[in-house]
Amino acid sequence: MFDIQAAMGPESRERAVTELLSRREYRPRPLPITLSWFGIHETLAYLAEREPDYATEAEALVSGLELDAAITAKPTRNLDRLLAVCSATDRKVAVISDLSEYAVLAALRAHALDPHVDAVAARQGLDLSAFDAGHTAERATDLLGVPLAACLVVSGSSGRLRRAQRAGAIGLGCECRRDPRKHLADVQTPVVSNLAVLTQALLAA
Repeated sequence: MFDIQAAMGPESRERAVTELLSRREYRPRPLPITLSWFGIHETLAYLAEREPDYATEAEALVSGLELDAAITAKPTRNLDRLLAVCSATDRKVAVISDLSEYAVLAALRAHALDPHVDAVAARQGLDLSAFDAGHTAERATDLLGVPLAACLVVSGSSGRLRRAQRAGAIGLGCECRRDPRKHLADVQTPVVSNLAVLTQALLAA
């Protein structure tokens, strides 16, 4: 829906956490302070398990970066039209994300899209289960009050799409400047070239 990670810049969260830890009291670790090289998900999980005091501080820092980026991130082209059509045709919409829930809500409100969204399932503090798209998809369906098997998960990320499908959702890839069609598509996953195509399909259904 929004390329918030692009708005933040490459590895900005990882670098911020590395810098934060470098300013704190030294602690011996199985990896050097550059453990953030392994990605923000793995870094927060490591800290949550072994250094919860630093984990809380690191997650607050990461959430702040995500929130700042969410306010300036541009929505995917034709997203407003798609959500409006979903509302007009009584289709429930949930947003799933591994970003901070505050950031996701801020992005929706900044572009006046929140009236068309029925639920948001994203990261809440150090509940790192949100890093699994299958888990957030299940939480979203609980909020919507519908079975996951009746839901269509639309994503431009092949990894998130596959995890949601393994959890039981129907998958649809969308080319939106993230993963290419060859990574999104498989025998069970059709791909649309943009959101306008999906919107027209909903109107025709």
